[in-house]
Amino acid sequence: MRTFKGKNAVWFYFTFILYNVIPFASWPWNLGLLIILVIYYLIGDLIFIPCMINNKIELYDDYFIFHYMFSKQKVMLKDIKTIKKSHSFIASSANSLDRIYIETKNQSMYISLKENDEFIRLVNEKREHIL
Repeated sequence: MRTFKGKNAVWFYFTFILYNVIPFASWPWNLGLLIILVIYYLIGDLIFIPCMINNKIELYDDYFIFHYMFSKQKVMLKDIKTIKKSHSFIASSANSLDRIYIETKNQSMYISLKENDEFIRLVNEKREHIL
């Protein structure tokens, strides 16, 4: 098994920081409004932070498991129809525009890894042995 960490682009971190600075830009604060905003933004962070932290792929001999936020998805290598690099702007689980497009029999997905080329190379090598 080999683990590939997800890639978070600079703009993704900037969006996170900006999201958390916005409530403090509403000076002077009303205490009631401030409490509501802090709760609202903390709930948002409970979604945002796992996006950045739990973003990886575990590659095995005949499948990989894609971990993102609170979920994980198993993809069989034999089911992959297409795997290629992409810079698509389509909203997805990729936290960077340096993405990999994967099309399988049942679905298509975009992912972004720190080692996109290496992942594609290994998947293609493993698929050759399976098919």
